[in-house]
Parts: sequence; C-alpha cells; structure tokens
Amino acid sequence: MPQVIDLLFKLDDDAAMEQFNQNQFLYLGRSNLSLKTRVLIAMSVALVNGPKESAMIHFKLAKRFKIDPLEILDAMRTTKMALMSSTLDSVDLLIDSFGTASKTSKETAETDTILENLRRDAGMVPERVLRAAEFSTGLMKEHLREKKIMLKPIKLSAKDVYAIAFAVSASIQDRDCQKVYLGQFIKSGGNREEAEDILTTTRFLVGNRAFVNGLEILRNLVITD
Repeated sequence: MPQVIDLLFKLDDDAAMEQFNQNQFLYLGRSNLSLKTRVLIAMSVALVNGPKESAMIHFKLAKRFKIDPLEILDAMRTTKMALMSSTLDSVDLLIDSFGTASKTSKETAETDTILENLRRDAGMVPERVLRAAEFSTGLMKEHLREKKIMLKPIKLSAKDVYAIAFAVSASIQDRDCQKVYLGQFIKSGGNREEAEDILTTTRFLVGNRAFVNGLEILRNLVITD
C-alpha cells in the first residue's frame, strides 16, 4: 500500500479512501492510454514538479512493469525539452528591453524558410518561437535544433513522446506548448479518450504533491493523534 494512503488510514478512513479512489480513477485504473504511458507521464510530471520521492515512486513502478530503460530515458529527455521550451516566454521581456534584432535580407529569408517549414510540419508556429526569431535567429535555431533532437525518441513512439510533452506542459501551465504537443499527439494517432487519460493522470500527480511533500507532516499527525 502506498505510504500516503497507509498514513491517511491511521488518521481518517474517508480521506484514505478518497486518495485510494483517486489513484485508481485518475491514474492507475484508467484504460484508454497504455499503463506504460501513464506511468511515464506520472514520473515525468513528478520530475518537473517534485518532490524527488514522487518521481522515484513512479520510476519504481516503471521498473516493476518492466518498462524499457531506454523508454524511461526518452521520457526524461522529453521532460527536459518541454521545460526548456517554457523558458522562451521570457523573450518578450528581452525584446521590450533590447528591441528586435537587425537582420540582413539573407538572415530574414533563412528565418522565413525555417518558420514556414515548422508551420508545415507542426501545423502551427508557437507565438514564442516567432518572438524568439524576432529577437535572435540563433536563439530560434538552437531551440528548434534541441527540440528536434529531443523529440526524436530512442525507443518510445512519437505518440507517447507527445503525450508526455503535453502532460508536462499542462502541469506547468505552458499554454503555448500544450497546443503544439496536443496537436502532434492527435497527428500521431491520439484520440479524445486517451487525451482525457493524460489530463487525469497529470491532475492526480499535480494535486498529489500536497501529500507527498507533506509526508513528514502526516507522520507527525499520526504520532500525535
């Protein structure tokens, strides 16, 4: 039995049952998205939002369910990419302070070609990428290079990669990236029911921080009860 639920049972049966039911209804008991993908989503969201103990819980689950180590690595690389992408929100502040870049006609043509290719492949160009291109062609190119490499999985399917990227972006409320990754998830074969499983799993992990971060508090409550 998970440690949180065990401690809650010692304090209040209803609170413990609520936690148990959420674990089933929102995460492990879902059936549209594969168990492998749900566990990797849970691990990735925990890696982003903490605590470390939560990430280790889901890593151990991944090992228990015999998820390939390279698939676990792919999930971690995807998580890193989604986090790095979110920092481009700061480009607006840089433009406000320093203005847009002066470009030669050759640089402008190169930027336009890159953005057009991105629009063709992804179906859209995130506003932050457009702003990055305005501030620095080099910054935009490096971001897209990183993204291309990290979204080229070693073992996971593209659909699973975008499911994880969408979950991570949802957990940090990165709206721009959510739109892109959800679009790519659908383009890779994802459907409505699977998308719901991504969101329910993410919601459970984000909310569960309150208990996992509060394990020491729960232990103290049990001792003093």
